Amino acid sequence: MRKTILILILILSAALPAWALGNMLVIAQGVDATTLDPVNHQETPTANVAAQIFDNFYRRLPNGKYEPWLGTAKALDDLTWELTVKKGIRFHNGEELNAEVIKFNFDRLLNPKKPLKYSTYFKDIKSVKVTGPYTLKVTTSKPSPLFLTRLTYFWVVPKKYIEKKGDAYFANHPVGTGPYKFVRWVKDQEIVLEANNKYWAGKPKIKKVVFRPIPEASSRVAELVTGGVDIITNLSPEAVGVVNDSGVAEARTVPSIRNIFVVLDVKGEGPLHNRKVRQALNYAIDKEAIVKHVLGGYGVPVGCPLNPYIFGYDEELCEPYPYDPAKAKELLADAGYPDGFSFSMGSPSGRYLNDRQVAEAIVGQLAKIGVKVDLKVQEWSSYVGQILERKIPTDAWLIGWGNAQFDADNTLFTMLYGGTLVDAPPQSLFDYWQDPELDQVLLAAQSEMDVEERLDYYRDALWFIREGAPWIFLYQQKDIYGVNTRVKWQPRPDELIWAFDAEIK
Repeated sequence: MRKTILILILILSAALPAWALGNMLVIAQGVDATTLDPVNHQETPTANVAAQIFDNFYRRLPNGKYEPWLGTAKALDDLTWELTVKKGIRFHNGEELNAEVIKFNFDRLLNPKKPLKYSTYFKDIKSVKVTGPYTLKVTTSKPSPLFLTRLTYFWVVPKKYIEKKGDAYFANHPVGTGPYKFVRWVKDQEIVLEANNKYWAGKPKIKKVVFRPIPEASSRVAELVTGGVDIITNLSPEAVGVVNDSGVAEARTVPSIRNIFVVLDVKGEGPLHNRKVRQALNYAIDKEAIVKHVLGGYGVPVGCPLNPYIFGYDEELCEPYPYDPAKAKELLADAGYPDGFSFSMGSPSGRYLNDRQVAEAIVGQLAKIGVKVDLKVQEWSSYVGQILERKIPTDAWLIGWGNAQFDADNTLFTMLYGGTLVDAPPQSLFDYWQDPELDQVLLAAQSEMDVEERLDYYRDALWFIREGAPWIFLYQQKDIYGVNTRVKWQPRPDELIWAFDAEIK
């Protein structure tokens, strides 16, 4: 890896690109955005682009707390909220932000005929009424302890523009109220944004922001140390020394809110439908070895879907499964598979830190207990598209979930709610496991206003999940960024790269 990076540096350093100089920030992510509609995706690389163009009603701070942004919300009772919109804010096309626009945004998310990826976060809203030019009343169908935190996912889009141009055009030619205006998107090459000098929260310090998708980790590093880009995501551990010794850039790290895991398709018959088999797979994976040798120490093994940043995390119930191949073989024999079995697993390449290499390590470790894995590596846009459409061609798939709401509901309900209860929400888009007891607990937690009672519900949920083992639990990721030393910026645990917080020295 180090040799490959050095060769690329020699090639690229012959001509330092002039466009990489001056008051412009170039950000290289491993994959391109999938849409520029801020509420119709489920991927951080897309969110990072959208966050430059749009504002949310409440803003998430680097420490995980939130604050009012485009407006304020006040609880009138357990079912009623009053929203007040800030005056004087305009979209990039001059359209005014007011209560009617906010109602349009809620209606758009709640439209059952055209559900959006973020619609699930607002499903409990019963009605939205405009009560004044800048005020609204929102009524929920049940108490909603998550209402304010979900407003951090309420990215506001323009009413008149979308009504005139349509959703499809808007998704490729976005207009928001944010610090940067859309210029162009050349898919799989670049997204170019320019400063909104009339931004209501202040003039951006950086004039231009460019996002470039560069899947190969070595290519991202080479571009960084030769001045072609300013920030790269998923800096590989073996390249940290190259970056720090370059005299141009440095590695900056932060523990992430993201957990990495392997989802197991347990909806059918066969080995993965057996709880003992799933537990055996967890015992067969040496998480410590993967973190040490594949991630260079940039990870923390976990035994549940949560990590310490997230409300609902419990240290005892999230203790990693110990590495115990003998126990794994014993469980396989008890389940009726003493000679092992075969299944297929998917993995992206370039989306997460050394994701393909992690998947390959899992394949090797499972082979030691007689389980053969047919690994299929795909580029990200196809991979995530199959997941979101529930058209996955493999029996398991490596994926990560970054809980930007910092609450267990955003992971446990979103990823594991099975839809088994009568007159209750349908199965989660991401879940392939159904447990009525878990579903009952997760639904109860969503309407429990008492903090300690909610924690008790999540302790119960974590117990069910640990025992059921619907995933192979792996690790909490530690994010490594490569950053040009001319850029004043620190990484956040929620993986948001917000150019408005950055500055060129």
